[in-house]
Amino acid sequence: MSQTIAPPGPATRPAPLGPPPARRRVAGAFGLAAALLVAVTAVHLTQGTSSVGAADLLRLLTGGDDETARVLVASRLPRLLTGLAVGVALGFAGAALQSTTRNPLASPDTLAVNAGAHLAIVATAAFGIALPALPAGGLAFCGGLAAAGLVMLLSAGGQAATTRLILAGSATAMALASLTMLLLLLFEQATIGLFAWGNGSLVQGDLVAFTQLAPVVGGAALVLVALGRRLDLLALGDDTATVLGLDVRRTRLTVVLLAVLLSAAAVTLAGPIGFVGLGAPVIVRLLGRWVPEVHRHRVLLPLSGLVGVVVVLGSDVLLRAVLGGQAGVDVPTGVVTTLFGAALLVWLARRHRDAGPTRQPPGGRAAVRSRAFHVAVVTVCAVAAGTALVVGMLAGDTGVLLGDIVNWLRGRTGPAYTFVLDAR
Repeated sequence: MSQTIAPPGPATRPAPLGPPPARRRVAGAFGLAAALLVAVTAVHLTQGTSSVGAADLLRLLTGGDDETARVLVASRLPRLLTGLAVGVALGFAGAALQSTTRNPLASPDTLAVNAGAHLAIVATAAFGIALPALPAGGLAFCGGLAAAGLVMLLSAGGQAATTRLILAGSATAMALASLTMLLLLLFEQATIGLFAWGNGSLVQGDLVAFTQLAPVVGGAALVLVALGRRLDLLALGDDTATVLGLDVRRTRLTVVLLAVLLSAAAVTLAGPIGFVGLGAPVIVRLLGRWVPEVHRHRVLLPLSGLVGVVVVLGSDVLLRAVLGGQAGVDVPTGVVTTLFGAALLVWLARRHRDAGPTRQPPGGRAAVRSRAFHVAVVTVCAVAAGTALVVGMLAGDTGVLLGDIVNWLRGRTGPAYTFVLDAR
């Protein structure tokens, strides 16, 4: 007599050993980023202009001398915590801007957010207005938001084509940087001390600015993580997201405001540190081949923040390891991150194919202008160039007439006018 053995039901099946593979991959990515962060932090605390080293810091745990504690609290901890806040802010901001514009080259740099925030703070200092960190951050937020709005307006919201967004952002950033440099030159005394800060410096004399702006960075980062599900829906396309019940316009506006707020806080703390907002999310997305879950925003955003901290502190460590402790004071950290980011931007530009409604198909016809149109353009440009040349010779501290220029060309002017016109 045979018995039929039923297959084991759900209650009798063995429980899976360990977390699912997806969770293990995500945990591994966060574990790797955290390990790098701990290693960079440990090295960062041992560097500086003083003779306090790793051994002195270890002795401090068991009650070391007061000199080590003073160096740690007055110099190294403020610099470390500033790098931590700036890295988190720029990592979150870059990932959020890339997601909301669906553009891998979007960042606080390419959208001119940093340049606008920088100009706002320098303009305030140029007119002799000294603001604490929190009001200065609010002013930087307004400047960054205005710059980002202009770039979005010029590039049709950043979705028409990657090239259009980058050109609009680069042109706006260069124009704002030129205005900032003009203010630094014209108001040299009022803006003294802002030159190194304007290139991205982590040097801090105390923790006042950090304690005021760290809650802003932390709060904005948490709100972005809470919006992660909405950003996942937004990545499916506006039409699909709308069908699924998402208010696309409100979500995009909220995310952009939070990203600009984070960028403004970073600029207020350490100046415009270049390309961290671009590089950190790109590095995280490159992990997608092994950890596909990084494309979910509740993973992408915090991981980009961790990588941003590693990039900022790692650049600072590299700078002081190669050039010495004094170089960490004299040379801004933003110089290193900008060099790294420039190479990354070139690599991205070479591998990225432009797309969008502005791209012409192979068989498309370009607009053909008439000969009269070309003649008109050349004539206007020639007249403008000639006018600029004449005005450039006439304008200046010393008044000069057209007749003086004619005499100068013939070699008939006196020593005074000859000197002035030779200089012009």
